[in-house]
Amino acid sequence: MSKLTTPTPWQERVLAIPEDLNIAMLGGRGSGKTTALALLALRHCVQYEDKARVLILRATYKSLANLWDELEALFRDAFPGGISSNRADFIIRCPNGAIVTLGNLGHKKDVAKWQGQEANLLAVDEITNFTTLRHINMLRANLRGPAGIPTRMIVLGNPGGPLHATIARLHVTGRIPWRPYELDDGSRWVFAPSTYLDNSTIDTERYARSIIASSGGDRALAEAWLNNNWADLAGAFFADVFGEHCIIPDSTFRVPRGPVSEHGWYSCVALDWGWSAPTAAMLAIQPRIPGLIGPGGQVFPKHSWIIVDEVHSARADDPNAGKGWPPQMVAEEVLAACERWNVRRYGVGDDARGLQNDTLLEQLSKYGLQLTKPRKDRISGWVKVKAMMAAARDGDPDTPGLWISERCRYALETLPLLPRDDVRMEDVDTTAADHAADAIRYLVNSPVMLASHGRIVAGHY
Repeated sequence: MSKLTTPTPWQERVLAIPEDLNIAMLGGRGSGKTTALALLALRHCVQYEDKARVLILRATYKSLANLWDELEALFRDAFPGGISSNRADFIIRCPNGAIVTLGNLGHKKDVAKWQGQEANLLAVDEITNFTTLRHINMLRANLRGPAGIPTRMIVLGNPGGPLHATIARLHVTGRIPWRPYELDDGSRWVFAPSTYLDNSTIDTERYARSIIASSGGDRALAEAWLNNNWADLAGAFFADVFGEHCIIPDSTFRVPRGPVSEHGWYSCVALDWGWSAPTAAMLAIQPRIPGLIGPGGQVFPKHSWIIVDEVHSARADDPNAGKGWPPQMVAEEVLAACERWNVRRYGVGDDARGLQNDTLLEQLSKYGLQLTKPRKDRISGWVKVKAMMAAARDGDPDTPGLWISERCRYALETLPLLPRDDVRMEDVDTTAADHAADAIRYLVNSPVMLASHGRIVAGHY
């Protein structure tokens, strides 16, 4: 190999793992995991030539660009005779017949794009940035190939992100680094941990400062990224109750039309207002009688909350910064979502004054969104939210739980990392991106507003 592809000592150790073992490269930022993946892919293509089929997935299409640049440079260096690369489709064809494909797997619709595509090396990069393992597990059936060609899965990720707790439970907690272990499905893995100190190609002191700055002041997150510490983030506010069990697949379920008394489904909106901070609205449904079949054909306990969709104004580059939506835009976006799901245009929302001499809720009402003030006691609200998440985890058919559709990416991306308040440990740090969490708290902690004789009145469980 040329100087461009010379591995670091840590990458050499990864390359030495036997090919019959899957690899969980889970470490702090900047440790060289992506380069290790590129080297593994290259070796696979060189070794198995025209039988090699490599599929590398990330959560978003946008995130593929940087990975593509590194792979393309590495493969061009390794095959002086030239490769055929198609950036539009993210495909590298090697002169020996090997093929590497990069793709995104952000939504349910992306699964169909990759199902059936044969791969004998399947890699999932930035795995903790996914909101569910469901789609990834569906694609594991793609791992197949000719006799004599090993099939292998590789996952890479940093601490933090929506799948932090799930990945830590599967591959980190209780695992001895570099020693094989077996998952419940019978697959055999090796946990290959790393930190930025394992990467001799970077200025480690400068990189450490960069990591601290990019954590946005979150000390636990900076510690996790620097030292590959999964335990502290696993102790975040919702860590012991939030996980895969709270996430349901995207569904075509719509609330039946007509009175709640006829079909049994209550629906509403819960909104947390923001201007410089994001506005977050949750569209939720609740079975008022037992045995109702809801999203995904699932039966949920009576009085459970199922959040089917969300509306938010968070900026793409900062989940704690809003786009400054005026009340009319907020109402229009929420009402359009209500129309899609047949959700009632009623609910709860926090208020604000100084907007054209009337309150936010009064302005939203002018545009057709009828909200009342929520019960805002923080501690009792968080207790209820956690209790319902725990009920979903424990699977008690008689205890109301809380479920969130995988459509709700903003909620699923911000809930797992919400830290505790430094002083009041039973509360969330209000400087964090708690906007979706606040809307959920308003939802579960406020009385249900049922229609009675043409008017809305508070209902009771």
